[in-house]
Amino acid sequence: MKTVAGIYFDGRQAIAHRVVLSVEAGRLQLRGETVNRDAPLAALTIPAPLGRSPRLILFSDGARCEVADSVGFADLLPERADGWLSTLESHIVAAITAVLLLLGLAIAGYRWGLPYAAKTVAERLPAEMLTEMDHQLFASLDQHWLQPSGVPESRRADIQAKVFSLAPHAEVRLAFRASRQLGANAFALPGGTVLVLDDLVDLTANDDEIVAVLAHEFGHVREKHALRQMLQATVVGLALAAYLGDISSLLAAAPAVLLETGYSRDFERSADRYAADLLIGHHQSPTLLADMLDKLDAYWRERDRLQLGDRMGEFGEYWSTHPDNAERIAFLRGQR
Repeated sequence: MKTVAGIYFDGRQAIAHRVVLSVEAGRLQLRGETVNRDAPLAALTIPAPLGRSPRLILFSDGARCEVADSVGFADLLPERADGWLSTLESHIVAAITAVLLLLGLAIAGYRWGLPYAAKTVAERLPAEMLTEMDHQLFASLDQHWLQPSGVPESRRADIQAKVFSLAPHAEVRLAFRASRQLGANAFALPGGTVLVLDDLVDLTANDDEIVAVLAHEFGHVREKHALRQMLQATVVGLALAAYLGDISSLLAAAPAVLLETGYSRDFERSADRYAADLLIGHHQSPTLLADMLDKLDAYWRERDRLQLGDRMGEFGEYWSTHPDNAERIAFLRGQR
């Protein structure tokens, strides 16, 4: 009969009793000078091993037995000897594989799961909520970074008429503002408003060039890129918006997120393709947008060189770093 030595504690007194353990007919037997006990194996709790610490056998009445001989324990109770933790500890390859698997799942969740969740939530948020989101965003932006536009109202009306002639059914709103800090830019807000800044209007040679830029921004609105990017950057807000219908956490973080987080390369390429198709469909050349990207590159390089004192520090980096401009310009110039 297989046996192994152990130390038994009755759970009532802190007295160690030396015992010998054996198994017979599905029952664990403990024999010692002061102990004579047996219990069904099914009623025992045997925690997973932890490193080199003694193996524990826990009884339902609070008693326990400690076995220092892990080899003898495994020989006596082979079916209860190892748990998943000890398997990992004793098999380094399995442990490394498990870590790499968890790391892979985390990366996959961030790379594909989070964007998918953001897209799903963005498509399901009601239009009224998005309109209110833009309204509250403007309240914050107007307070800190935006000033009233100096572009004549007639010029603004001409720009709106031309851009909406390209996309008459687009659910987009244009808003004109000035901003010394944000410079020459146009960008889409999460709710579908496209903000056009005076410096961008001043940078264009004619309305066709600014219409080309706005066609690109219409692409961002159509695919809800700004909203999806904001949701991805505020994971907690994403969960709240999805399950509670509460956008307060998103609104609180939205201004900083919008200014600090640039669009992904895929989003920029998608908006470029939309703009190119829109322009070609109305007998205009996508090179108009390519020319504006060239002008914006030169504008931001000069702005960086001057290191304006009123620049917004890290916020300025977003507006000056649309990804892969050379690649985008080559793509646009190649469209017919």
